[in-house]
Amino acid sequence: MKTINLKRLLIFLLLGLLATACTAAADPTPTVAPTIDVAATPTLEPTNQPPTQDATAVSTPTTNSAEPTAVPDTNTLLTLVQNSLPENAFDGLAVLPLNAPAGEQSLWAVHSAGFRNFDLDPLPNHFVTIYTWQNNSWQELARHELNSLDENNFGPDYLNEQSVNQVDIDPSFTWLAIDGGIGAHGGTFQLLRFDGTALHLEVTGTNSSPGLGYLEDLNNDGAPEVILRAHDYYVFCYACGVRLLNFVVYTWDAVNERMLQVTLQPMLMGQQGHPARQPTNRAVELANAGLWQQALPQIEEAERLAAASDEPTDTFTLTWDAALIRLYNQVYQAELDQAPYPLLTNIFYGDYAAALDIMRGYGSEQLFSATPPIIQGTVAEGNEQWLASYILTQSNAALAVPDLDPATLAAIHYFHAWATYLNNPADPQIGADLQQAAALNPAEPLFNQVALPTANRIQFGAGETAVTLTGQLQPQGMHVYTLAAQAGQTMTVMLTAPNDEARITVLDGQGSYVEGQMSTTFWQGTLPDTGDYVIRVFAGETAPSAGSGQGVDYTLQVIIPQRISFAPGATSATVPGDVAAHVSDDYILSAQAGQTMTVNIDSPNSSVLLTVVGADGIPLTNGNMSGATSWTGELPATQDYTLRAIGTLEPASYTLTITIE
Repeated sequence: MKTINLKRLLIFLLLGLLATACTAAADPTPTVAPTIDVAATPTLEPTNQPPTQDATAVSTPTTNSAEPTAVPDTNTLLTLVQNSLPENAFDGLAVLPLNAPAGEQSLWAVHSAGFRNFDLDPLPNHFVTIYTWQNNSWQELARHELNSLDENNFGPDYLNEQSVNQVDIDPSFTWLAIDGGIGAHGGTFQLLRFDGTALHLEVTGTNSSPGLGYLEDLNNDGAPEVILRAHDYYVFCYACGVRLLNFVVYTWDAVNERMLQVTLQPMLMGQQGHPARQPTNRAVELANAGLWQQALPQIEEAERLAAASDEPTDTFTLTWDAALIRLYNQVYQAELDQAPYPLLTNIFYGDYAAALDIMRGYGSEQLFSATPPIIQGTVAEGNEQWLASYILTQSNAALAVPDLDPATLAAIHYFHAWATYLNNPADPQIGADLQQAAALNPAEPLFNQVALPTANRIQFGAGETAVTLTGQLQPQGMHVYTLAAQAGQTMTVMLTAPNDEARITVLDGQGSYVEGQMSTTFWQGTLPDTGDYVIRVFAGETAPSAGSGQGVDYTLQVIIPQRISFAPGATSATVPGDVAAHVSDDYILSAQAGQTMTVNIDSPNSSVLLTVVGADGIPLTNGNMSGATSWTGELPATQDYTLRAIGTLEPASYTLTITIE
């Protein structure tokens, strides 16, 4: 392994987390969702290995092996180029003899190789130059730096001696494909065209995985297309191996001398009445919704009808729609042979029937629980929020397609319900989707077995800052609580159960874990938004197993203290209150390290006790233990402090006084 200094390492790690995108030089930039995974283990080995082929029998960029005649000494060429560079700019250089178009002079390409030197300022860009041997000397004809074009496209950090290859696209020009490495495991791709005088960048792209670009004749016209793998490799994490496929395809437009990006397109009104128009447009509609499996028979039917028709056909649209749909089908089918999480890969493919087959291995009680076994022990565990997001995105797109067959539509509604449940078990959309699924396919047991937990709304009494609830969970069961709170409030949730047999999660109204907390028995944090929050109580790993007949008793306490603020210029505040027996009122205030705080609770017969505890969890006084009704002292840290007025044997009124100097 090559030794790299710390500065270079940091740059590699940062670049390895880049967003993915692919562009043609003259076309708008199609983007891929940014992806970040702190858990992926970077490697600093050269990353531009030969591309990993997708399921289509892709061809490797070809190099014409014929040697130019009268080959001069290329060592002098390498020395010439090396002397023109900053010292130690790259690990090395490589030279590639080229096949020039018929009748043209012999050509050689020289390119940088190895890592670029991150210690140099400015940072050198990898490059490709074109030379010819003329009048007993080397003549530079063109040079192109593989630099960063914009925020989505970066030049390579690494090239090896095989990274630059001559490829055959149009024999009128000389073509070079450059497959580079960037960051920890990213890949870059550039396609250059040499017209005899200048190098033109025709295609460029960057992605988070190597092997970004390859050539294949997709439309069977004898000329290869450039295909970029703009996949989302960070569905859960890079190392998880689940991919959402996205191809960007370019074909050579010889008339306009440019690479043209081809995309799915419907047949236009000029084909109105053509027998192939309806199935073509239906295929495009399905494919755009991620229903690739359903799109394939439609486009095949369109091809059959076009071949049997005497009417003129928009062959460009039909040919490319068919080529792209076949590409996605072939690659997804191969993807499923080794998918780390086939449930989601089937949904990406649009095969909801196959995804439903996987779900049938479990009961609805298990699937609609806090810890679905179809998630536990898989790459989706710990990524439930992302799993739900991807399924909702795919199913929402599919549900927008009209006239789907009832069985497929029922399955889509079921997965939409399940993903919604993973986000928020109290969402009424879950029941609506399940009702739709059962109505469309009443024979499917999964659609009729779901018993959803009822959401219980938590409401504080007048003047109360805490509420205590008790319950009993059945094995694999879950109780759901909702409450309204305001942005900026501090909320504490405590769960008590024997042997930690129950756990909690706290989610916002959109189903996102608040402050990233997923499974615990104690949660405390500042609420980011005003609105409803969801608290899930569910049986933990140590709970009795299903069929044992044993439940889990628990006590749930939710505290939202009143925040105390001093009037401008004031150093003290007084708060009156009433507290029930064996109940506490909580207050919170901010103070700074080194300040002296005095807290006093005045109540009849000193029946209301005082506890003071910092946000760091360290108590300054504990009234339950000491019977304290007052405290004074120097504050140890700048943070929030909770002041707790604790009721004892009977209800009591009290006055809380706080002074900070």
